[in-house]
Amino acid sequence: MINQKKRNNLLLISRLQLLILFLLYPGCVTESDPNERKWEITLLNVHNLNINDPSGLTVDASGDFLWTVSDMEGGHIYKISFEGHILGRLPYEGNDMEGITMNPNDHTLWVAEERLRQAVQLDTLGNVLQVVNVPVESTNINDGLEGIAINPENEHLYILNEKNPRAFIELNREMEVVRYELLNFEMPYFMQDLGGLFFDHINDHFWVVSDESAKIVVMDKNLNPFQYFDLPLTKFEGIAIDLTKDIIYLVNDEENKLYVYQLE
Repeated sequence: MINQKKRNNLLLISRLQLLILFLLYPGCVTESDPNERKWEITLLNVHNLNINDPSGLTVDASGDFLWTVSDMEGGHIYKISFEGHILGRLPYEGNDMEGITMNPNDHTLWVAEERLRQAVQLDTLGNVLQVVNVPVESTNINDGLEGIAINPENEHLYILNEKNPRAFIELNREMEVVRYELLNFEMPYFMQDLGGLFFDHINDHFWVVSDESAKIVVMDKNLNPFQYFDLPLTKFEGIAIDLTKDIIYLVNDEENKLYVYQLE
């Protein structure tokens, strides 16, 4: 009888401990549950772009317009309105630009050159300020750099290698590699390739758009995926989010169009 009573007491204590853990750390149970969606997206508009093969997208630090790039050889960097109208073009001619981001601290632009395996810093007049070689292990010249984003708090650069391997690379302010991780997720977060990248510095979230998988995947700061959105077609290669308005902008490389979504 005494042994049974002790067993009951131990069982009760174990259950109380589990309850306390659940209450203190609810995110550990639910954060990666694909059935628990934090947001939904609703298509608002689709705008034509008079730009061949737009790839990469970022919101200007002013919040008044967007920047995008053409991934054609000799392609340019474009300033565009939220309706897709060209507002300006920089003279810089890229080799195969795929991604673009802006540092809001000094208003400089960074572009990802896929085939050259380089991150290039420019001013808003198109003058090259810095060229950084990014080490990737891909042997296929077209499986190179795609997405690029910056953390305004520490000015670290985040770069995605498209595939073979699908890699996330973090460079510090001295342009040294401080993180290199492979992004090989299970379904429903699996992505055949990695495309555009956006960093939400308020919530420490990474947003990745996959061209081939027609999908957006959201990851936490430790690169754990916790939400995804299916897209209507492939070839989305650039993503930018206006955090003040909860608006997502996507560029489609094949259609030459700008898609606008409401984040809810």
